[in-house]
Amino acid sequence: MVRTGSHGYIQYAWESTFATDAGSSAYTKPFGLQQSVGSISLNNSRKDLRKLNQVERAAFAYGQQSGSVSVDFILSNPWLFKSVYGTASTSGLSAPYTHTFPHASNGQPKTVTTFSTEVGFAGETENISRKLLGCILTSFSISTAVDDLVNCSADITFGNEGDATTSLDATPAADDINFPYTFAHGALKWYNGSSLTTVAEIQNITANFTQNANLLYSVGAHKATSAYRQGFDLNGTFQTSWKDNNMLQQLVDQIDKPPTSEIHSGSSVALELKFTNGGSGAAEKSITVNFYGVTIDSHNVDGIVPVEPVFETINWEARGATVVAINGESTAK
Repeated sequence: MVRTGSHGYIQYAWESTFATDAGSSAYTKPFGLQQSVGSISLNNSRKDLRKLNQVERAAFAYGQQSGSVSVDFILSNPWLFKSVYGTASTSGLSAPYTHTFPHASNGQPKTVTTFSTEVGFAGETENISRKLLGCILTSFSISTAVDDLVNCSADITFGNEGDATTSLDATPAADDINFPYTFAHGALKWYNGSSLTTVAEIQNITANFTQNANLLYSVGAHKATSAYRQGFDLNGTFQTSWKDNNMLQQLVDQIDKPPTSEIHSGSSVALELKFTNGGSGAAEKSITVNFYGVTIDSHNVDGIVPVEPVFETINWEARGATVVAINGESTAK
């Protein structure tokens, strides 16, 4: 009889060496709450061999192995940001502790932080444990809207998978923060030309982190041997009530004389996205993403219709960001 996701789990472990399994005890991290695996794909780049004097294929050969997995979850813990920003710096002598990505002394990493992912499933006739090695987070998105949870989506590429085993983890990793952020726990601040100000009546928010990371292959092996980063892209969108001309003017000013390339210069925060449980002291659990070098890509008025509210949608790009997580964990995971 077919089985449901109640018989499966997913968890991950950081790699100290690319595509090297750190061992079963290292798989201690879930992506978040209400995890679901969208799809797992594995491909060996089949090559067709043809032959003169016949129309059917004569044989097959195989090239580089590559795979992908997509994971959806509810935002709770901040640890996956390590795959984008590297190891965090942690401060605090007692709870709450502050974890800052990237590390204050390192800056934006130019290399990829890879991890291994285990997907386990108790099938009707056999247990299946797959180890996906050499994983790179190609893209990561955070989104929420009125009356919704804070939804996350991770697109992962991996370059090494061997034989599955039948050994399942009896106690899969649990979320150590264990707080499901919703739209009601969020706030967005925007630089209005003079200060960072809360944007009221936000209807929806999306923030995307795209590493543009790739696997590296070499002669002599079917599987990936390393990974590298290319351009880092940060962008997103939000919709709010159309109350004034401020954001539209910021877009117009991009080509004014003199032009303004960003709404706030340098590394000053121009957009702040924060989710908090509202606690204070040791009870605080929060994740704040501070974007700098922000520019407006486009401004849209979403219709002016009789007796309906009028909203504006801002599509934005950023040069960079830092992430500050406050919680009761004394070390970043």
